[in-house]
Amino acid sequence: MARPPKARLPLKQAALELFVEHGVHGTGIRDIAKHAGCSEAALYRHWANKDALVNALFREHLGDVRTILEQAIAEEAAFEDKVRAACRSCYKLYDEHLQVFRFVLLVQHELAKSLPTDLRMPQDVVTDLIKAAVVNGDLRREVKGEESLMAAAVIGIFLETAVFVLYNRLPGPLSRYVEQVTQAALRVVRR
Repeated sequence: MARPPKARLPLKQAALELFVEHGVHGTGIRDIAKHAGCSEAALYRHWANKDALVNALFREHLGDVRTILEQAIAEEAAFEDKVRAACRSCYKLYDEHLQVFRFVLLVQHELAKSLPTDLRMPQDVVTDLIKAAVVNGDLRREVKGEESLMAAAVIGIFLETAVFVLYNRLPGPLSRYVEQVTQAALRVVRR
């Protein structure tokens, strides 16, 4: 029998808010249900326990970012435009869904190690973009063999800028930095 979706969205939103505010370990099932205006049983109809909810939220949002990146990159022809579109699309997502971004930052180190190794991640999309740029001649051949390292550097520029905005070290919105981050990422991979 299919589970009724009525409580699912409020429970997910409540969980995100509470996880960000109090941490995953500081938030209980009862807290989530109460914040969502649902019963604890409603939560258990959708997820086996809190860990299952946390994992489902993390995977869902990683999948969203991966899909957004893939779509943005596919819509552009030139390498520089692909980098810019990827940055723009993710920064727009984070500007519009700040709680989600904060949640992913909060749980990523604990949960990433438990993901299946064959799960396609946003990092894989960036690595593939750099590999394709080497093959197409958009990047020098010297980058060949260092695609994952270059992807890590690009992601670092992207994420640290986002973290600076998140913690008010840079003024928001994050989308205002698309061009600067794009140019910094291009400088790194083009050395």
